[in-house]
Amino acid sequence: MKTVRGAVIGYGGAFNMGKIHANQMKDSGIAFVAACDMDKVRAEQAAVDFSGIRTYTKVEDLLSQEDIDLVTVITPHNTHAQLAKQVLESGKSCILEKPMCIRADDAFELTRLANERGLMLSVFHNRRWDAWYLTLMDLIKRDLLGEIFHVEIFTGGYQHPGHWWRSDKAISGGTFYDWGAHLIDYLLGFIPGKIKSVRGFVHNKIWHEITNEDQIDSIIEFESGAVAYISTSNIARAGKAPMRILGTKGAVVDADLWDDHLTLYTEVGGLPVETKIMNLKENWSAYYRNVADHLMNNAELIVKPEQAARNIAVIEATEKSAVIGAAVPVAYEK
Repeated sequence: MKTVRGAVIGYGGAFNMGKIHANQMKDSGIAFVAACDMDKVRAEQAAVDFSGIRTYTKVEDLLSQEDIDLVTVITPHNTHAQLAKQVLESGKSCILEKPMCIRADDAFELTRLANERGLMLSVFHNRRWDAWYLTLMDLIKRDLLGEIFHVEIFTGGYQHPGHWWRSDKAISGGTFYDWGAHLIDYLLGFIPGKIKSVRGFVHNKIWHEITNEDQIDSIIEFESGAVAYISTSNIARAGKAPMRILGTKGAVVDADLWDDHLTLYTEVGGLPVETKIMNLKENWSAYYRNVADHLMNNAELIVKPEQAARNIAVIEATEKSAVIGAAVPVAYEK
């Protein structure tokens, strides 16, 4: 076991994520020693929140510190690829806030670079430890659903996306790169097989003053024959269940991802049964605990860069398909 010293790039900004990451590092046994933010006020706030840490306003200054082992990047999506490359080239392990980056080629390059240098690269897909998801994966492990052949996933509603960088396609990558990254990561967790093709659809109907899409639909066909339909929308006046999963032995509907239960449809003795399954407890801190265990004790890394890169490849394929009006293969699957 060794001491791992961590830092963040991008302390302030949306949702106070720098502070959240720093606290989760500390809770997992990683020493939080430095923060970098180009905004001097935010950098100074980090020093107030965590007494004794070093603060920087230039990435190069932070990366020149030889005693830092791990850097988490919490910046707008279009900066992830370049910053991660700088972190890895400085000899430090790297965590990227989701999404990994915008272009699949960048995701593959980062994965190769980390592997070549023997460094850890991961993406903050902490939603794998959501209560409902842990419960679903437990049902699958116990073979209560059988072979999953049909999935519907939805997020959104009818609301203006807001005038900020997350609604600017050049910076955010587009609508699908926000919650869509979580949704695809969920899907590829419970249907991990190879993807045959992706068919995407893009709608720009209402919010013309911003550059992000109003709605994205992605139809993902797996080589097993399973089909998944994922939608993320800012123009859906009528909602639907966030998750509907059909298997050969049972089905699950989750009407509210923040509720305390799933609904399982199955049969007992040839009779149809509908039952409420209470969710397991969420365990969001498990992400950093696994990272610490991986870096200190060589435990298997749970959120691997190859998995995160696959998510980006599916998002990119969805957009490419929408442009040409036909299904396309996923680059990762070649």
